[in-house]
Amino acid sequence: MKRFAWMIFLGVFAWQPASAGINIDKVIIDHNKKIKRLVRKNKSLKGKIEKLEQQQQESSKKISELFNLMEYKKSSAVVEQTMKRVREHNKKAKKIYTNARSLLVTDQYDQAVVLFKQYLDIYPENNHAPDAHYWLAKTYLAKGDYQLAKNAFVTFQQANPLHHKYSNSLFELARVYVELKQTQKAQALINRMLKKFPEHNATNRAKQLLSKITPENLSTNESNKSN
Repeated sequence: MKRFAWMIFLGVFAWQPASAGINIDKVIIDHNKKIKRLVRKNKSLKGKIEKLEQQQQESSKKISELFNLMEYKKSSAVVEQTMKRVREHNKKAKKIYTNARSLLVTDQYDQAVVLFKQYLDIYPENNHAPDAHYWLAKTYLAKGDYQLAKNAFVTFQQANPLHHKYSNSLFELARVYVELKQTQKAQALINRMLKKFPEHNATNRAKQLLSKITPENLSTNESNKSN
């Protein structure tokens, strides 16, 4: 009886399914396979992320270039409009200046004064402004408005000591002083001109004027007039 029971026990044990035991090697192999799949998937995702980041950088660069291009076009348009206004501004200024000079040359002094003053009021910073100031003073001198001529010449000289008409203005102002009976100032100006600009084309005229207003010649002239 005991022997029979033992045989039954052995038979039952022998028929136990293999799954009742844990195959450690198989579990480790399956686990490693899963890890490898996850690693490959992670690398794939990482590559996609890097590609997206690169595309984002390129897109940002293109957007920045587009904005820069838009700003450039906008700036170019502003510059072009500004240059156009400057050209129109200079064109109008030159027309007034040219007309004023023409009026002076044709002895239309009153009209010339109006245009020279208009030019200086509207375009005080224009290229021809110093010249316009000089010719305004000359116009006053031609008209016989000596006090206005004096003021205009003095202002011109103070503002434009390096102007090419500066030497001329010394002689012209000396003429004004002669008309205003301020001979000492006239003498001082002529002497200054002859010393600073000895080769000036008006040197001979300046010397002639100086000789006429020296005290000796003035006395002689007054005596001749009285006789």
